[in-house]
Amino acid sequence: MTSEFVAEQQIKEGALCLVSPQLYGRCNMKALSVGFLMAITTLSSVHAQRSPESLSAVTVDCYQSFAAKAPLPELPSKEIVIDGDNFETPLIRYRLQVADKTTLKIIKDPTRPAFRTEHGKSVWEIKRDFTNRHQIVGWREELPGGIVRLFTFDFEDLLLSTIDVSPARSSPAGVELHVMKCSKSI
Repeated sequence: MTSEFVAEQQIKEGALCLVSPQLYGRCNMKALSVGFLMAITTLSSVHAQRSPESLSAVTVDCYQSFAAKAPLPELPSKEIVIDGDNFETPLIRYRLQVADKTTLKIIKDPTRPAFRTEHGKSVWEIKRDFTNRHQIVGWREELPGGIVRLFTFDFEDLLLSTIDVSPARSSPAGVELHVMKCSKSI
C-alpha cells in the first residue's frame, strides 16, 4: 500500500465518522488523525507559497520611467505633479542584487559615488508574493523627517517602484511615486 492510498482511506473513514459516528467504530481517533493530516497539508501548502527560503539570483539596474507627486487628501491643494525622466543619458537610480539567494542588496545611485548608498534586506525581512503568477517582494523603510518609503520589486516584469509618504506635519506633506524599469546587468 502506498502512503497516498493510506491517507485517502483515512480521510474516507474520518468523513464517515463525522457523518455517522455511532455506525462506525473507533471514530474519535480517526477524526482526530484526519483533522491533523488536513491541517498539516494546508499549513505546508501555505508555507510553501508564502515563505520561500531563497530569492531568484538576479542583478538589475533600474532607470526611472516616471514619477508622480500629490499632496495628502486632508490638504487643500489637489495639484498633481508628473515627471518623465528626460535625461539624454538615463541615470541608474537603483541596482538590485541578490546575494547568496537570501539577501537583496539595494544600491541607490550606483554610478554616482557622491550619492551612492547601499544596504541589504534579508529574505525574512521582506514580504513576498511568490505564487504561480507573481514573484514580487516589498519592504518598508523609515527615512528622516518621518517619511516612510515603500519598495516593491517584480522579478518577472523587472519593475521597481517606490512610494514616499510624508507626514501631514511636514512642509512637503504628500505622496510621491517613482516607477522604474529594470534591465539585467552584465
